[in-house]
Amino acid sequence: MAFKIAISPQASKYMKSLNKDEARMIKGHVNELRQDPYTPRPQCDIIKEKGKRPPLYRLRVGRHRIEYFIEGDTIFISKMFPRSGDSDYR
Repeated sequence: MAFKIAISPQASKYMKSLNKDEARMIKGHVNELRQDPYTPRPQCDIIKEKGKRPPLYRLRVGRHRIEYFIEGDTIFISKMFPRSGDSDYR
């Protein structure tokens, strides 16, 4: 079953702020979600967030995180953000 993907305005804005290589890498992993959005794969770690309704999933792609939830046959990408702790101030 192939899922459809819907991207929030915030996630779309974040994608536009990335350089071409990072955006291409993220798009590739997001497209892989269409086949199976539940199972982790090599270089594509998927974690189910605990205690969230609707169930949220977090996809780790390099130093970027993508939060999404699934409703019917649609994957809604709600947020994209850099990894926490990825700051110059430590």
